[in-house]
Amino acid sequence: MAKGRELLEQGDLSSAVEYYGKAFDPDSVDENEARSMLIEARSHLARKHFLEALESFEEALLMGTEVQRRQALEGIFAIGQMRSRLGTLRQGLQQELDRLLGVIAPVEIGLALVGPGENIVLISTAAVENLPGHLTKGTRISRLPQHLTDHPLPIEATRCIPYADEEDVRYIIDVATELVKLQESQRSA
Repeated sequence: MAKGRELLEQGDLSSAVEYYGKAFDPDSVDENEARSMLIEARSHLARKHFLEALESFEEALLMGTEVQRRQALEGIFAIGQMRSRLGTLRQGLQQELDRLLGVIAPVEIGLALVGPGENIVLISTAAVENLPGHLTKGTRISRLPQHLTDHPLPIEATRCIPYADEEDVRYIIDVATELVKLQESQRSA
């Protein structure tokens, strides 16, 4: 399992899936628990919380039936594909934020990118509360993924905006634009 995850993090999807495919413990087959893990994994994946989704897919892989194991491998492969695009997305997001903010640090408007390898932009409670309604509707702003709740973060935040595609990046830029406008209006008031 560890070798599969290592290969996945290196971006070698086909080798990672091959190693993951070998992970199985016939003594721990539990179809109901594997089903629960698959449901949990899909829920995490829908929120774009990749690490939590990966861990749940790995659990399902160990204890699932053949069909459940195939579904877990498909989920792991999907995570690998999404993670492979994060570097380009993060670079584009950083460039757009730099262009928009200029000399203003993102933390000054209540935003912070989480370190490399993550697809999360932290957003402070105050920033969320000050956003116009059209930007807070829906599920784009979510609670922090579990793996980030126990670590020091660049800003105090319980919410985040996960990103996995260009549309998510555009949304983050829209949020940042609104927060900059708000900050400018508060300065001039």
